[in-house]
Amino acid sequence: MTAESKQGTATDAIVHRKRLHILLFYVAVASPFIAQGAIRAMQTNANSPVDWVSDAFPAKAEYEAFRKRFGTGDVVVMSWPGCTVENSQLDELLKSLRTAPAFHDDQQRPWFERVTCGREEIGKLTSPPVLLSRDTAIARLRGTLVGNDENQTCVVVAFNAAGLAKRSLIVPRLQLAVEKFCEVQPADIHMAGPVMDGMTVDHASKNALDRFAPLSSLVVLGLCWICLDSIPMALLVFGASLLCQAATLAIISWCGDTMSALLIVMPPLIQVLAVAGGVHLANYYFDEARREGLDGAAVRAFRLGWLPCSLSSATTAIGLGSLMVSHLVPVRAFGAYAAVGVSVTLAVLLSVIPGILLIWPVRTPSRGDTASRWGGWDAIVQWIAKRHIIITSTALVGMIAAVVGTTQLQTSVQIETLFGSDSRLLADYRWLESHIGPLVPVEVIVNCDDQCQLSFQERLRLVSRVEQTLQDHPKIDATTSAVSFLPPVPRMPNTDPRVQQIAMSEWARAAKSSLMDARYLVTDEAESFRVTGFASALDDVDFGLFLSEIRAQVEPLLRVDGTAYDGVQVQLTGIMPLVHEIQRQLLEDLFASFVTAFVVIAIVMTLVQAGIAAGLIAMIPNVFPTLLLFGVLGWRQFAIDIGSVMTASVALGIAVDDTLHFLTFFRRQANAGATRHDAVLFACQHCGKAMLQTTLICGLGLMTFAFADFVPTSRFAWMMLVLLVIAIIGDLVVLPALLLGPAGRLFIDATVSVPVDAKESEKRLANGPQLTDGLASPMYHQDTATRSAGQH
Repeated sequence: MTAESKQGTATDAIVHRKRLHILLFYVAVASPFIAQGAIRAMQTNANSPVDWVSDAFPAKAEYEAFRKRFGTGDVVVMSWPGCTVENSQLDELLKSLRTAPAFHDDQQRPWFERVTCGREEIGKLTSPPVLLSRDTAIARLRGTLVGNDENQTCVVVAFNAAGLAKRSLIVPRLQLAVEKFCEVQPADIHMAGPVMDGMTVDHASKNALDRFAPLSSLVVLGLCWICLDSIPMALLVFGASLLCQAATLAIISWCGDTMSALLIVMPPLIQVLAVAGGVHLANYYFDEARREGLDGAAVRAFRLGWLPCSLSSATTAIGLGSLMVSHLVPVRAFGAYAAVGVSVTLAVLLSVIPGILLIWPVRTPSRGDTASRWGGWDAIVQWIAKRHIIITSTALVGMIAAVVGTTQLQTSVQIETLFGSDSRLLADYRWLESHIGPLVPVEVIVNCDDQCQLSFQERLRLVSRVEQTLQDHPKIDATTSAVSFLPPVPRMPNTDPRVQQIAMSEWARAAKSSLMDARYLVTDEAESFRVTGFASALDDVDFGLFLSEIRAQVEPLLRVDGTAYDGVQVQLTGIMPLVHEIQRQLLEDLFASFVTAFVVIAIVMTLVQAGIAAGLIAMIPNVFPTLLLFGVLGWRQFAIDIGSVMTASVALGIAVDDTLHFLTFFRRQANAGATRHDAVLFACQHCGKAMLQTTLICGLGLMTFAFADFVPTSRFAWMMLVLLVIAIIGDLVVLPALLLGPAGRLFIDATVSVPVDAKESEKRLANGPQLTDGLASPMYHQDTATRSAGQH
């Protein structure tokens, strides 16, 4: 090297150092703002299964229209031993819930839309204008507000929108009010309903983050230290991962969004991905430092690592971003923010880590890199080579069987799939359903418009027949309808017809007033009568079949002698149809997001591998884990939830990472003239260790969340671990088997002749270049005779 070139190199190094100092200064200045945004994001948490779809979702739009006309469905149902229709303490409790400042905002606006109990409703039904007997009133409320013993009752509190936003504040106040006015111990108060569902998800997700995120970080730090055998490098990689994690959280806050139960696994996911990428870069750095010294090792490591790291991040971001095709709000948000987080992670890895290493070099660990040359790789490759046909055939047959299994997949967002069977919420549901009645409503609305020729009494008789049809269904244990709140029909057999007509008109007026007060009749656009059937929240109900049966049984009631009533329509709405549509959407989104990720990543792979056939074959070990796991779940008829849906695309994006690294080293050696057997062995020796390390870090780092109380979060964690384990088997067993078979020829450049034996291979490798930067394909080939690649 001439003196001028040396001077130019030194000048370039000074400029690079100045730029890196400025970059690190910017990072330091931004850090407080990032930390503030991350903390703010962690403090906001709002969840409700009903809100997992937007208002544009058809079933949600129908449900919102129903709630607007008939009142909110966001209720808390609470009861306790001693909450009976004879207990006068309930009167004081209801008065407090309606008037106490604790249940109003600063402008004295109430947080509740409606407050009632069985005792109060019995009083209304036995008073003018209804004037039912007490026994008749109790019979009409049995299974809804009064238990089967005709004594136990419950308090129902319907929240308005403002109250719902403050549920975490209000629910404890409800408990205190019950303790004060009814002299009940907190452990004896049983509370359930949509408000409790959402609040329990809030608390479960927050507790999971508080309990398991620090543990996950400790696991990641420990594994990072073990894998790198260097405390300074482990701290550097771990610190960079914390920056990536905090930046992603801050972006959520800056976008005005809030954390959800699904987003809580995103920060640790970003962290383990950042650590995995950092481990790759650190191994590049240590190898370069051993080979040519610490001076310039960071720059050389950057040159070696920027391309595979960029491609790996791109495919991971594609896998995550594919979740944005989902119609479920939290899944879509997870995909968007996680994809952005991966992009931020790439920027941090390729700037902060090399920058700090350039300014403050880290010495190589004393143990060296002998572990990467573990002799066991030779035996493993020999074993695969002898059985590559069996391995490939078994994998393909297993994938075909798994595809059939995926057609049997089931989904569920019912309450029992969100929490463990020993949770307090499910225990409260069991107590309330055994002492009061079932809690999941299915609403049937009988609409009579201006074209309807039926009289008011005839309309009520139609409503009564609809209610009777619901009662006859085996899954419906209780019903209530407009008929439940009717006063007795006046009977005047020997009275003047004109007097009878006047009396019936007065009765109809009083009846309409009573029904409208009970929210079982609305007369805004048409006369709409409400019939509510109640099913258990804990039964294993096929909502799709259930609703189809109800619809098939109700629709014939709208016909007389085969002719439909004019101006009469029936609509099924409520929480049950909405949950059914959400479950159906879950399954659609699972396939849509996976297919989207597969297509986009497959296109990338065909470009990277410079061949359509090679790219598609390279996708086999990547789809192998997802198909195998979800196929088994389908065959076992395991109901997947909202957390499970996300794992397919996420795992696909992550699995491509190891595939790209393995194929990089395979093609480098094969295109240099080695036999495919030697090229596979070379790839295993040079990146097998790093692949195992990243699998270990990602899998165990996320596995801590498998112990979370919120089941979708727990399932996401253990399913990711299983998928990553299967993925490493795919990359270190199935992929080598494919490369050692006929398909392996597709990954070798056409201009490279295949050596006839191992001796010729050794001769070529001794005389020719062995390694290149980036991927060993024509578009990335560079002459690197002066250096050899290091361990990933």
